[in-house]
Amino acid sequence: MNADRDDQLSQVLGAGIESFDIPEDQFKIAEDAYQAISDYLRSYWPSTGGAMYPQGSMKLGTVTALIHRNDEYDLDVVYRRDLDMSQIASATLKADLGDALDHFANECPQLELKLDDEGRRCWTFVHDTLPFHLDILPAIPRPDAGPNGIWATDTEGPEWHPSAPLDYANWFFGVLDDEWRAGAAWIAEHRQMAIDRLPRNAFKTTLQRTVQALKRHRDFYFIGDPANRPSSIIITTLAALSYEPAGDLFTVLCHIVGQMPDHVESRFGRHVIANPVAPAENFADRWIGHPIRAQRFFQWIEAAQRDFTAIGDAQNIDEVLRRTEFALGTRAADAARQELATGTSSTRTTMVTTRVPAGNDRFA
Repeated sequence: MNADRDDQLSQVLGAGIESFDIPEDQFKIAEDAYQAISDYLRSYWPSTGGAMYPQGSMKLGTVTALIHRNDEYDLDVVYRRDLDMSQIASATLKADLGDALDHFANECPQLELKLDDEGRRCWTFVHDTLPFHLDILPAIPRPDAGPNGIWATDTEGPEWHPSAPLDYANWFFGVLDDEWRAGAAWIAEHRQMAIDRLPRNAFKTTLQRTVQALKRHRDFYFIGDPANRPSSIIITTLAALSYEPAGDLFTVLCHIVGQMPDHVESRFGRHVIANPVAPAENFADRWIGHPIRAQRFFQWIEAAQRDFTAIGDAQNIDEVLRRTEFALGTRAADAARQELATGTSSTRTTMVTTRVPAGNDRFA
């Protein structure tokens, strides 16, 4: 194994993918807004106020700047009211939340949040000056699905849509737990603090970085065909199912991309990507009746394999950077170039022809 090559590829990819993270100051503003909304809604419905909590990439640590929304960040939360189906209809639950959020925006102008048009499942707050939006999903408890099960609104589907985003997050974190603990232990030792005091976002695993890279690559690939782009939940699920916690970032990324198609099942002539915590739910249900979406998914995966393999086949660091820009865009390449400037400027023509084997126990 060529350690220099291994380190360079992981350094380039790590810096490039990190550039897609939401800046800490903006995330703090979003968290403060989310907390203010939660407090307001609990007081708005004192007896049925329920709870608000993050879901999706905000919960999983895979928030990625969105190309098709001018590099905005999409932050998702659930707002669960403590009601049951006999007490409220799905449409009423959603309309009531929209009214409450409209009141909130008018009463708290200092937060610079504007309520956008109603979406299929969510209400969306857009920030006036910062590039993020907050999607708020109305829901009620689903007692037969355990403490985390919910019924969510969906204006284009059945009246109630079953979901369990907290259970999904627990599954995802269970998949990456060994690597996270190894990385967190290193950080805790250097900070001289207990590992259980580290926040979940203190360390990002190769799985989380791979999901971010694939989401960014997808956005570039489907820039002219957004209706057929695979959802982030499909990418996240297939990546987690394909993940093996051994190897540097580049090795893990290439392994995952190569394995993802194998986890798309075919049942009775339909593609199925089952929710790992609720197997009756098919994340590929939007492909039903739209075969082009499945076709485009597999075409994209092949393109991702080619593009990321090409980075590893590059003969010098300048070519690595050019191919990184092709796969992930100028933003990633510029961040990688800046990261390398202080440490590798004297070795910019170093040959990197030996492929990194799987099984490396270092974490990038």
